[in-house]
Amino acid sequence: MSEPAAAPEFVRQLVVRLRRRGLPIGVDDCLTLRAALCAGFGIASAREFEVLCVSLWAKSVSEQETIRAVLAAVDVPRWDDVVPVEAPGAVAETVNAGKDAPSEPMAETPVPTDTPAPRDLPTVHRMTGMSLMPPSTGQFDSGLTVAPQYPLTAREIAQTWRRLRRPVRYGAATEVDVDATIDGYSRTGVFTGPILIPPRRNTARLMLLVDRNGSMTPYGNFVQHLVREIHHAGRLESIATWYFHNLPSTRADTSLLRELPDPFSPELDPILARIAPSAAGRLYADPELTEPRTLASVLEVTPPGTVAVIISDGGAARGTLQTARLVGTIAMIKALRCPVAWINPVPAHRWPGTTAEQIARHVPMSELTAEGLHRAVDALRGQPRRTERPL
Repeated sequence: MSEPAAAPEFVRQLVVRLRRRGLPIGVDDCLTLRAALCAGFGIASAREFEVLCVSLWAKSVSEQETIRAVLAAVDVPRWDDVVPVEAPGAVAETVNAGKDAPSEPMAETPVPTDTPAPRDLPTVHRMTGMSLMPPSTGQFDSGLTVAPQYPLTAREIAQTWRRLRRPVRYGAATEVDVDATIDGYSRTGVFTGPILIPPRRNTARLMLLVDRNGSMTPYGNFVQHLVREIHHAGRLESIATWYFHNLPSTRADTSLLRELPDPFSPELDPILARIAPSAAGRLYADPELTEPRTLASVLEVTPPGTVAVIISDGGAARGTLQTARLVGTIAMIKALRCPVAWINPVPAHRWPGTTAEQIARHVPMSELTAEGLHRAVDALRGQPRRTERPL
């Protein structure tokens, strides 16, 4: 029995580089590519091979860009550059036929006599001292494609947020209820047809509150990548994204701070229950913070059953501790009146001594990592990690 032929070297390089970029290309994916090539797909040109790989392996726009960028860096055979070679006999026959053929006199082209004399044209001298740029081909150079690489891939984000589910049966009855159908047949002895029920649908609703600008600027692109992939592959019933800067409200009532027994302690436990919910503040519908909305109006149109995720550094990026910001954050979270999870892009070892450390005592807070996203989803599903003083 003959052993199967090994995969070409460029396929191995392609798979290795894609796996380094976070795409889990496995044996089944390679077998699928091989079957498609054997069926005649993707072998007409290098462009068709690129389209084939993108169609088989990409699950999002970012993965499409990654595959194209990797293909541009791998030495893939250029099938469209191969020129078919004719048989030697055919070439000889063509040459001999050209030699034996009688030559025909070329017709003389009449020169018009009334053509006006050409005008003197300016003389163009070639520039020296610098190289001329090559002429543009008008084609896009895929080798210049820049594919961003974030700590979390689109697939990891999608797999995490698909765990946020609230299945409810509603809509047209299209699924067969096997148990009810068998039970009805066993009781009556007459089969009157299958019993249909509505399918299960995910009715989970999510509201994202994203901190922008200021200390969040270094994490802006990564956070937008997270928000974009949640919208693209979260498979939730509704996702509303709102933006703010530092806090939706800068008018926090700090009069209760005078009643703290230790004015130098950052903990607000003695007055925590007396901090009233506050919907006074402003959110924005765009990341550039140019379309303001009041926090109260946003909460009025938020449907019941919505869970909230706050993405902010909470003062950890600059290492500051502000009790006024802590009071305003607690008042805002109380006004949401729904399960809340906090995602902090700053690593946890930088939280001590900042406002984020105090917020984490009252709200489930996790890092912007794969494990941290799983913890945030668990908190929204009603399985939060124990907090010291939950609200």
